[in-house]
Amino acid sequence: DISIIISAIISLCYTLFGGLVSVAYTDVIQIFFIVIGLFLALPFAMTHPAVSNIYSAKLDDGLTPAWYGSVAPHEWGGWMDHSLLCLLGGIPWQCYFQRVLSAQTSTRAQLMSYGGAAIALVMTGPAVLFGAVARSTDWSLTEYPCSAPSGDTAKLVMPLTLQYLTPPAVAWFGLGAISAAVMSSTDSSLLSASSLIARNVYQKVFRAGCGEREVVVALWVIILGNCILATTLAIQYKDIYALFVLCGDFTYVMLFPQLLLVIYWSKANTYGSVFSFILTVILRLSVGDKYLGLPAAFSFGVVTASCPTVEDPDHMCEGALPYRTFIMLIGLVVHIIVSAATDLSFCMAGVDLRWDFLNCYQKMGSVIVMRNTREMDTPVKSLKPGF
Repeated sequence: DISIIISAIISLCYTLFGGLVSVAYTDVIQIFFIVIGLFLALPFAMTHPAVSNIYSAKLDDGLTPAWYGSVAPHEWGGWMDHSLLCLLGGIPWQCYFQRVLSAQTSTRAQLMSYGGAAIALVMTGPAVLFGAVARSTDWSLTEYPCSAPSGDTAKLVMPLTLQYLTPPAVAWFGLGAISAAVMSSTDSSLLSASSLIARNVYQKVFRAGCGEREVVVALWVIILGNCILATTLAIQYKDIYALFVLCGDFTYVMLFPQLLLVIYWSKANTYGSVFSFILTVILRLSVGDKYLGLPAAFSFGVVTASCPTVEDPDHMCEGALPYRTFIMLIGLVVHIIVSAATDLSFCMAGVDLRWDFLNCYQKMGSVIVMRNTREMDTPVKSLKPGF
């Protein structure tokens, strides 16, 4: 708990006083820590006497290395859901677009996006290999006092591998890499979430027309509040990765279809956005979530498949269908239907604009057009083709 609090204070200080510039520069330093720490520790872990050849153990087919793992027939829905969640749910994050929109040119923004994706792909290599090393380790030959990590302790494989399979100095760099990764996410999330609330909620809803200095003061207060809230969550919830996946879950379900349509469909409007957002929130909360302690009010169904055991050769297992993807697609379709219907009503059918209570349309001469275009003013408009 003390380390969490100290890390939060450090992140809070340089985020408050440095803003986006300090976050960007510290991210550069942290990425070097991550690269050096992980790639330095990997050879020591793989050559430890307790680690056997990671390709020696095979699955039941006798060909596939055991550390590749396998997906049971009843688990395909969950794997599909989480795969799409990781691929698409990470796009609409505010901390990503904050950097994209702050780029000086569209070319630099595109290079940053593609370069970041390439670096992320490369950095998954050491993480995957550390998992393979842990699976191929005879933990009884190490100083680790317990049996091989499994169940809840499986999430600690990376720090355990660094601590018990590498020399102390190397372990220090490796654990520093993990800390750097955590700090990098912390400062980015603090600044992006707080600036979003300060600009879009405080300035536009509660204090329309307020000065820039007042917005900055509000931003400081919001950053402080978000830091306290995040620190409390980190102390109370020990499975931070689960919280991260939960955030990606809600982002994928509620925000990805909206971002997709706003960028690629000119008729997307506020009516479709509001209706689809409310519907997806209701549906996502209705199917329940174990991390939030929400019971399921209904289900999209289950996948049933045979999974025989020694005790019960006829045992059947059940797994969830990809309900997150179903909800995301429902939100996408609803957004299209509602936006098309309102566009048809006001622009084609001639419905009086006094019924436009969200103020999306305006009359230009004899033609009714959308008031708030999804296009941004130049030069940022040139960013659109790259996304």
